[in-house]
Amino acid sequence: MLEAMNELGIKPEHECFDIGHVGSLAPLIEMGVLKTPLHVDCVMGVVGGIPPTARNLAAMVENIPGGRDSNSAHWGVIGISRDQWMLVSAALTLGGSIRVGLEDNLYLPDGEMAKSNGELIAKARQMTEDMGRRPATVAEARAALNIPAREA
Repeated sequence: MLEAMNELGIKPEHECFDIGHVGSLAPLIEMGVLKTPLHVDCVMGVVGGIPPTARNLAAMVENIPGGRDSNSAHWGVIGISRDQWMLVSAALTLGGSIRVGLEDNLYLPDGEMAKSNGELIAKARQMTEDMGRRPATVAEARAALNIPAREA
């Protein structure tokens, strides 16, 4: 499947639910089946996966081939359930990207049920800006993921 994706110019997203999933990326790069830069999402908070802690997120990131080198990989976190907000904070601190949405978590940080994805995104944006960062533009996101611009 990866060979077909490479031929079609499709960039895979590597959702890693534990540190072993992260470790499986390097051999695929060495075999030439995966092309860098990678797009890795650390999915945390799923039953049976790595426990959702800032230390475990840091360990996963340190084990991504190329680590924090943005030329080798782009990484982010997908936090499941109420731990999402602590993981968002940890990822922002470590320099990663974040993803929030009702498919992963129904609650705002104060425990109130979100009325929409927009509420979750607005909170994530506020947290990003409070950390001295800003959301990427579409062009910046495409560049970070090494995805070419769409032709008009």
